[in-house]
Amino acid sequence: LTGAGWPARLVRPLRALPRPDSATLDSAGRARAAESAFRARPGVAAPPVRAGSPPVVVLLDDIVTTGVTLAAAARVLTATGLSPSVAAVLAATEKRRLP
Repeated sequence: LTGAGWPARLVRPLRALPRPDSATLDSAGRARAAESAFRARPGVAAPPVRAGSPPVVVLLDDIVTTGVTLAAAARVLTATGLSPSVAAVLAATEKRRLP
């Protein structure tokens, strides 16, 4: 972003806590695990808002399956004043339909 002329800075406001491997969980289990998976790092504050230019907070995840991890992370970020404007993922999976 900065190479393209956009003012940007990398912030790591979340701490991921240990949780079970989501590959072994169903959707409800993933949701329960995600709800307790993140904590805000102390001392991370919302960036200053410039007049007429609110910050764009991008939430980045490596993969999206059900979306519960992104939703849980967004809730923690919002509580710290870093409400995500958009989420980006590097990969996605197709939900399997059981016969």
